[in-house]
Amino acid sequence: MIEADNRSDLFMHRIYFDTNEAVEGGYGLWLAASKMDFNRIPNGPKNGMHIGIYMTGELEMEAILFFMPEYAAWIARPILQTTKYLGWVA
Repeated sequence: MIEADNRSDLFMHRIYFDTNEAVEGGYGLWLAASKMDFNRIPNGPKNGMHIGIYMTGELEMEAILFFMPEYAAWIARPILQTTKYLGWVA
């Protein structure tokens, strides 16, 4: 996947994803909830955009956004070391 680097982003757009939508190299962002989140991005999503992806109440992580023509959809390539599990008790 993708390594974290030193970013100065102060704000990341959050896009819904589901781990059941895994594709080679990331997660497909074609679900209705994902599309609603994309609509909130001024001027729309862009290749290489640094975003946050989330599954409500389960997990969130940072990712890099790419458009994949073979899926005709946006794909989130996760930065795995940024994964935060929500609502889990160890």
